[in-house]
Amino acid sequence: MILLKKTLYSASPGGVPMVAVGLNYQIMDMQTGKLDRRIFVDPDIYAEEQEKVFGRAWLMIGHESLVPKPNDYFHTYMGEEPVILCRDSKGSLRAYLNMCRHRGNRIVRTDQGSARNFACAYHGWTFSNEGELEYLPGEEEAYYGALNRDSLRLVEARVDTYAGIVFATWDRSAPSLDDYLGDARWLLDLNFNRLDSGTEALGPIKWIEPVNWKTAVDNCSDNYHVPTTHLSTIIVQGRHRGIPRLTHEQQFQSESKHLFVNGHSLTMRFLERPDQARQTHGITAENREAFEEYYRQTLTESERRLGSLRARRLQLGNHSLFPNGVLGLRLAHPRGPLQTEFWHFVVLEKDMPEELKTALRRGSANYNGVNGIFEQDDMDNWRGVTNSALTAMGRKYAQDLSMGLGHDRRHPDYPGLVAERYTSESNQRLFYRRWEQFMNAENWEDIPLEPKVMEYEGTATLSG
Repeated sequence: MILLKKTLYSASPGGVPMVAVGLNYQIMDMQTGKLDRRIFVDPDIYAEEQEKVFGRAWLMIGHESLVPKPNDYFHTYMGEEPVILCRDSKGSLRAYLNMCRHRGNRIVRTDQGSARNFACAYHGWTFSNEGELEYLPGEEEAYYGALNRDSLRLVEARVDTYAGIVFATWDRSAPSLDDYLGDARWLLDLNFNRLDSGTEALGPIKWIEPVNWKTAVDNCSDNYHVPTTHLSTIIVQGRHRGIPRLTHEQQFQSESKHLFVNGHSLTMRFLERPDQARQTHGITAENREAFEEYYRQTLTESERRLGSLRARRLQLGNHSLFPNGVLGLRLAHPRGPLQTEFWHFVVLEKDMPEELKTALRRGSANYNGVNGIFEQDDMDNWRGVTNSALTAMGRKYAQDLSMGLGHDRRHPDYPGLVAERYTSESNQRLFYRRWEQFMNAENWEDIPLEPKVMEYEGTATLSG
C-alpha cells in the first residue's frame, strides 16, 4: 500500500515548469497504524511543511522573562524564519521577521540585548522596535523623496502569551491562541499556571542533531521506550532519588493517562498526596523533603488558582504542543529534512526557593541536552530512525504504530481523546494525522479544532 500520494502538475501548456498545485498526503493509515517513512527525509515535503505547518500554526518562540523590560529583545525562530522577539518602547510584545525590507539582510546579529531601534549593517536602513522604517541614508537625494516608508515596515507576526510563554503565528486567519491550545490548557496549567507570581525561563541549551524534527517530537509522546532506552540511567536515577526503577510492567499497570487535544499530546499522572514531589529531574533523596515542604506551602494558592482536583490530584508529565514544542519550553527548530536545532529552556516558578531552583537547573543540565545522560540515549535512537528512512530498502517498509489501536475514547472527566493505557502509540498516530490535516488544508477553515468542554475551576487565566 502506498500511504503517501501526490498529484503533481509538471508543466503548463506552454511547457513552463509549475509548482505542484495538488497534493494529497495520506501518510498515516489509521486502520493499521502504518506510517510512511518518506516524510522524514523528502526535501519537497520538508519545503511544503515550512509553508503549511510552520507558516500557519501558533509556535512557541520564547518566554516573557527573556524580554522583561521595554526595548529588550531576544533572537529566536519560527520554523526556519529568524525572528526578533522584543518589547517596544511602550512595553508591548512584538515579533518581527529578522529581515531588512531593503535587500533582505538580517538586522539583528546578537542573541539578545536592549535597543530602541535596529539598524541594518548593509545600507543603514534603521527600524524602530515598533516596526517602522525610521531612517535611511539619502532618502531625499537617492530616492528623490518618493519612497513609501509605510509599505516597508518590518514583517510582523501575531503574538499572544500563555502563562508567560510567548507564541506567534504568521497566519492572520489563524484562530486565537486560546482556541488553538483548547483544553490542553486544562493540564498545562498544572506546570505553568499554579502560582500568581508565574514562571521564568532560563537558558537555552542549544545543539544540532542530524535528524528530522518530527522524530524528536513524536518521541516525547512515547512512554514505551523509557524502561528500555534509558535502562542504565533509570538504575542510577533510582538510587539517586531513593525510588525503585521504572519497569514495563509498572507502565502497563499504571493509572496514568495519555490525552490528545488539537494535535497536542499530554501525559497526566495522579498524585498520591497533594505535597508529593513532582517527577522532575533534580529531585533527590536528600532534597525530597524540601520540595514536599514547598508544595505544602503553595497548595492553598495553587488550589485557589486551579481548583481542588487539579491542585491536589493531578500532575502533568511528558507533553508536546503541535507542531514543534515539547517538554515545557523546548523547541525543535527545523534546519532541513535531515537536521534539527534543539533549544532547551528550564522553566521555574519565580518564587521557588533558590536552593530548589538550583537543584532543578542542575538536574536539567545533567539529564538534558547533548551532554545529558538521558537525552544521549534518545538522540542515538533518533539518528537510527532517520537513517533507516534514507535507504531504498528501508523506505519500502512503513513504521508500525499499531500499539493500542482502537482503544482511544472520550472520557467524561478529562479532555480530548484518551488512551486506555499509559503505554500506547495513540499519540504518535494522532500527531501524524494532525500533520496530514495541516498539509492537506487550503486554509485554516479546513483544519478542525475541538471545542473546549472542560470546566476551569479557579482563578488562573490564559495569560496567567
